[in-house]
Amino acid sequence: MADAKLFSFPRRKGANVAACAVMTGALLATSLAGAGSLAAPAQAAPTDGAITADTYSVSTRANHSNGDSSKIAVGENTGANREAFLRFHTETKVTKDSQVELKLHINGGTPGQLRILQGPSDWSEDSLTASNAPQAGALLKTVSVSGTDQTLSIALTGLVSADNGLNIVLQRTDGGITRIDSREKSDGQAPAVAISGENTPGTGGPEEVEKPGDNQGNGHDSVENCTVSEILVPSCGIWFGAAANPLKGESWDQALLNFEKTSERKMDIAHYYKRGQSAMFPNTAELKRQDESGANRILFYNWKPTGMTWKQVAEGKADSYLKSLAQHMKKNASKKFFLSLNAEMEDEVNENAGSGQTAKDYANFYRHVVQVLRANGADNMVTVMNYTGIQKWGEKSWFDQLYPGNDVVDWIAQDPYAFGKPPVWLTDMEGMVNRTTNSKTWPGFYNWAASKYPSKPQMLAEWGVDEDGSYPKYKSDFWKTANEQLQDLPKLKALVYWDSMGYTPSGSKLSVGITRVDSKQDSLTAYRNFLDEEFMNAARESYLD
Repeated sequence: MADAKLFSFPRRKGANVAACAVMTGALLATSLAGAGSLAAPAQAAPTDGAITADTYSVSTRANHSNGDSSKIAVGENTGANREAFLRFHTETKVTKDSQVELKLHINGGTPGQLRILQGPSDWSEDSLTASNAPQAGALLKTVSVSGTDQTLSIALTGLVSADNGLNIVLQRTDGGITRIDSREKSDGQAPAVAISGENTPGTGGPEEVEKPGDNQGNGHDSVENCTVSEILVPSCGIWFGAAANPLKGESWDQALLNFEKTSERKMDIAHYYKRGQSAMFPNTAELKRQDESGANRILFYNWKPTGMTWKQVAEGKADSYLKSLAQHMKKNASKKFFLSLNAEMEDEVNENAGSGQTAKDYANFYRHVVQVLRANGADNMVTVMNYTGIQKWGEKSWFDQLYPGNDVVDWIAQDPYAFGKPPVWLTDMEGMVNRTTNSKTWPGFYNWAASKYPSKPQMLAEWGVDEDGSYPKYKSDFWKTANEQLQDLPKLKALVYWDSMGYTPSGSKLSVGITRVDSKQDSLTAYRNFLDEEFMNAARESYLD
């Protein structure tokens, strides 16, 4: 029961559902054990036209099954192609002359063409993968999809049922993606078919019916309606990026590519760290990653001065460098990029007189750097106020003095990690971004920032989930619940993951633990499923060239 404690503190809807499921399962197991010889109730027979199995394959995940997914994904997204398999119960045999109406509820994706094909019969919902998926049959129809929340009613002929029902395959070959409610989605509209006898001449063409009210959305807009603001705030979904640490001695640039391969998708944000008063950025390698075809990575820099106090920088000691940097940015940074200044500054505050490192000194430092960069041509810079965000600092008398002003801050960020002991430190997404031991003195960083600066979007500029052997299912459980919880945190618009082995290059152990996403196979599978959700892709799909 150790793992159950990780989610035992008060939360919103995600925890309540999980808790009810656990309690119901325990009570059911107890009652069945006591029932002894009582027979299990018979399952109701499926109705005519009801879906009995649905799943989809993913080309980059050869042995992964999606039979229990709440969605059916079709088409290409982040380099992975998806093909859907549907099976329906039919009371009578379907022949090529039968008229079949296929109903699908689309809940997201991109505009394009959806292909409907005769499906093979030799597949199983719980075991179909890209490596064993049988070949589809003849193409029957191609219909247009808008990418909006809509219901399609498609008239088909030419289908033939098998002994196990009517099988249909869905494909997209135009580079887009369509997401459809599956039979597992509790509040969705499962696919269905209606059989109406032999074909009548003049019927059977592709037909799309969008029902009134279907376009109301499901918590986020369709991709074709999504936008990205001047300060890189997506109107739909959330950015996902990384500070990918080298895991085997490779370069930071190669580490990013390796992390993307592990993640099976490109990153929306690539996080880099710059120190001192000499480096010019963005550099050639970083611009290559930004401009790579089909990638559209947003560059994110964290700059920190060396050999100078905040007060000295605010007084102009680094101006020569900052002016040169601004001119370099003007010449080379053709796209918007993020910039944070001396991130996690709370650790370096020294309130002693004359230290040059007081909270007010930091605010002056931040304001001065932004003003000098802007005045000298760094027009594409989007500024990030990047706190550590922990309670220890939030309760300090000087904490509010760090803020340099709304006019020089575009985003507010924190760097939380899930590690240590439950329930405060080893916690879930909602607990991590609002970590506190006393909500009266500290409401949690997300709540504090949302209340204090309601107009500012928030990001996790660094964050990670530890793999702790004492809690073997914790990490996979974190990923399984994160997507739903993120939709309850509307201020969060970007997540930038810290992927690490848990040690510094010199061999020192990091307190935040082993955050690499492939620390265990079940953790990696849950992480990839997390990234595959519509909410995690809507921003990216709206931003691609």
